[in-house]
Amino acid sequence: MKFYRFLYSVIFINLMYLAFVVNALFSSKIRRALLGRFNIWKRYERDLPKKSGKKRIWFHVSSVGEMEQAKPLIRLLDQRRKNDVEIMLTYFSPSAVKPASRIKEIIFSDYLPLDTYFNTKKLFDIVQPDMIVFVKFDIWPNIVWEAKERNIPAVLIDGTLHRASKRYSSFVGQSFYDSIYMAFDFIGVVSESDLKRFLITSPKHKNVKITGDTRFDQVAFRAFNNQNVNKKIPDALNEYKKGVTFICGSTWENDDKNIMKPLIHIMEDHKELNLVMVPHEPSEKRVMNYMNVFSDLSPVRLSEIRNGKKCSRMTVVDEVGALAELYKMGDIAYIGGAFSTGVHNVMEPAIMGLPVVFGPFYYNSPEAEALVRMNCCFSGNSEETLYSYFNKLVSDSPYRKDVGAKAQSFIKNSLGADERYYNEVIRFL
Repeated sequence: MKFYRFLYSVIFINLMYLAFVVNALFSSKIRRALLGRFNIWKRYERDLPKKSGKKRIWFHVSSVGEMEQAKPLIRLLDQRRKNDVEIMLTYFSPSAVKPASRIKEIIFSDYLPLDTYFNTKKLFDIVQPDMIVFVKFDIWPNIVWEAKERNIPAVLIDGTLHRASKRYSSFVGQSFYDSIYMAFDFIGVVSESDLKRFLITSPKHKNVKITGDTRFDQVAFRAFNNQNVNKKIPDALNEYKKGVTFICGSTWENDDKNIMKPLIHIMEDHKELNLVMVPHEPSEKRVMNYMNVFSDLSPVRLSEIRNGKKCSRMTVVDEVGALAELYKMGDIAYIGGAFSTGVHNVMEPAIMGLPVVFGPFYYNSPEAEALVRMNCCFSGNSEETLYSYFNKLVSDSPYRKDVGAKAQSFIKNSLGADERYYNEVIRFL
């Protein structure tokens, strides 16, 4: 550990910082992350409450997705140990700033300072944690090593280790990360394959186990406890419940190239079918493209419906944050992303009992793979294949409902990771 800590602290982290600065010249997101760390020590010393008699648990996440995974465990700790536990949160990405500020259970949130040797020493002196919880894979070596040196428990939840990861697939990566993983008191992973890869990377670790994926718990919580009243769906769209409603969520331009013609044909063939298009980024260009391509259906923007305009058979969503609510009124879902980098969240429609269709690149999502094996989700790589799936699901109501019910059962049967992680974590308090 000492050798790798020296190498990492003297060479690697400084090269990383240099790359961070250079890339900030070309990326607005990286630039925001860099600028957001200015005056960070003043904020920590000013805004982080002084240590009380409570145990302080420090959660660290990379971005919004990992933050969502942390929320179920944070909620349980707050509900059950509120009198003797306080929770703070750090993050790496600027996209997490606003979402973190809305988590009512935490006492403090801010960027993680650069993971240098001396920054880490200073950070521990200020934070004074009693436990550190990392989520998924955004693990910063100096923090883990410093926790080990100070005898502060470190835990990894929702651990994933992909087969192509350099942490696993190269000798140097395995050796380096073995020194990090061995400093964890507990590593909880989401699947059998992740367990195998962690144990190959760190074969002497005695406390690695399959504990599940808290994303299932968070998706279920959001589906049935949605408090976002600003994104409630207008009553006018209740008209869609009289027919069959097809929700196309988180679509990209590569999805559009493959689904436009099948959707046009399916809407022509089934006059009872309603269509809701939800682009991943609702730019005016994307919204207008849908309005023009489907002009025969007299599409209406969601913002127009909110302002009192009557809905047609087709709605184009021109805002963010409404998709989870829309799934509640849907019957079939197409999820975007799988014609480019990988499919987006299939859990949200599945928990609502919707059969789900997507493109060919879905191996980034273990739950999508599982649902495909169970014939609850369908992957198509051509217009013809997609049309056949769309047509079957629209035409055959008993089949559609049966497939949706199986998808929902899969999600519900995968719940409970939050309880398992809670039981592991409290052992170290």
